[in-house]
Amino acid sequence: MWRAFLANLEKTFIEIRRYYFNSISGIATLLIFFYLLFFGVKAVGGPSINLSSTLDGIIVGYFMWIVFIFSFQGVAWGIIEEAQRGTLEQVFASPIAFEYQMLFRMVSEFLFNNVLLAIPLMYFAAFTTGRKIGFDLATLLYLMIGGTISALGIGMILGGIALIFKRVSSFIQIVTFGSLSFTMFETQSLWHRLLPMSQASSMMRALAINNTKFYQFQFSDHVVLWLVAIGYLSIGFIVFRAFERRAMIVGSLSQY
Repeated sequence: MWRAFLANLEKTFIEIRRYYFNSISGIATLLIFFYLLFFGVKAVGGPSINLSSTLDGIIVGYFMWIVFIFSFQGVAWGIIEEAQRGTLEQVFASPIAFEYQMLFRMVSEFLFNNVLLAIPLMYFAAFTTGRKIGFDLATLLYLMIGGTISALGIGMILGGIALIFKRVSSFIQIVTFGSLSFTMFETQSLWHRLLPMSQASSMMRALAINNTKFYQFQFSDHVVLWLVAIGYLSIGFIVFRAFERRAMIVGSLSQY
C-alpha cells in the first residue's frame, strides 16, 4: 500500500514536470480568470466596496473553488485518461483495489495542487490586489482537508459515470462552473451548508476576514463540516461501486 502511494506521488510529480508548459498555462489561466472576476466586481461595486469584506470573500471563495475543482476533477479525469491510454483494465486488475488507488492519487494531487499550488496562489493574489488576509496555517489545512474529502466524493461519482459513458467532459464542466455558486457565496441556510465545500468555504472566509482559529468555531460548524465530508465520500463510494459493477457486467472497462 505504501509503495502504491509513493508510486502515485512520483507519477503526479513526473507529469507536472514533464508537461510543465501545460502546468504553467493552467496557473496563468486561473490567475487571469481571478483578476477578471476581482476587478470586475470592484469596478461594478465602486468605491464603497473597496473597504468591505466582499473583496476578501471573493479571494477566499475563488481559491476554495480551485481546491474543489482540483480535488474532484483529479478522480474523474484520471479515469478518463486511463481509458484513453488503454490501461484502465490493468489498473482494475491490480492487487490493490481501484478505490484505494484513486485515494492515493487524490492525496498526491492534494499535496501538489492544493498545498503547493493553491495556497501560494491565494497569497500571491491577495498581495497583488492589495488585500491583507490573515491565515492560521493549521486552520487553513484543517478546512482544506475537510472540504477536499467532500470533493473526493463528487469525484468518485463523476468517475463512476465516466466508466460507463467514457466522454463526460461537458458534464464535468457543468459541475465545475456550477460549484461556483456554493463556494463563492456566504451560507444562508442549512441546506446550503450541506452542499459540498460550502461549509468549508464559509469557515475559510471567517478565518481570512476575522482570523478565526479552528478551535474558535462553534461545535455545530465542525459537525456540519465533517458530516458533509463523510456523507459525500460515502455516497461517492456507493455510487462508484454501482457504476463499476455495471461496467463489468456490460464489459465496457476496456472500451473507449
